Amino acid sequence: MAKKVDNTNAKKVKKPVKQVEKALNPNAFENKNDLVKLYVYTVIVDLSVGRNVEKLMQNLGSSIQFTNIGRGTASKEILNILGVPDDTKAVVHALVNEDRLEDIQRELTIFFTANKKNRGIGFAIPFSSIEGVRIYKYLTQTM
Repeated sequence: MAKKVDNTNAKKVKKPVKQVEKALNPNAFENKNDLVKLYVYTVIVDLSVGRNVEKLMQNLGSSIQFTNIGRGTASKEILNILGVPDDTKAVVHALVNEDRLEDIQRELTIFFTANKKNRGIGFAIPFSSIEGVRIYKYLTQTM
């Protein structure tokens, strides 16, 4: 009498392989959505106006903002000669979409020229890559 072969294990193996192949399809999200390039926009200002810059970035569509406190490298003697009482700075980092860069630059220029205390510097650094569609969706607020 011939033995009956059990094929139940073979069926179970095929389903996960198909799911993995579907998940590994690199064009699945790209075919459905236009990918927006992301930038980290960094603004260095006096500590007293750091919160204002953070709010400005949030109002301009930044998905994430956070602030670090920094200190300049000049010695106390140089600071006294220049008349700078405190060299503590707020370093505001904001994640922004490429299509918002011009608006942010324009608004920061207005912010810097509106008041003498609002002195600072701002620059953008592009993301080179992001791992995972979920993370990208979260960072671009498309989730």
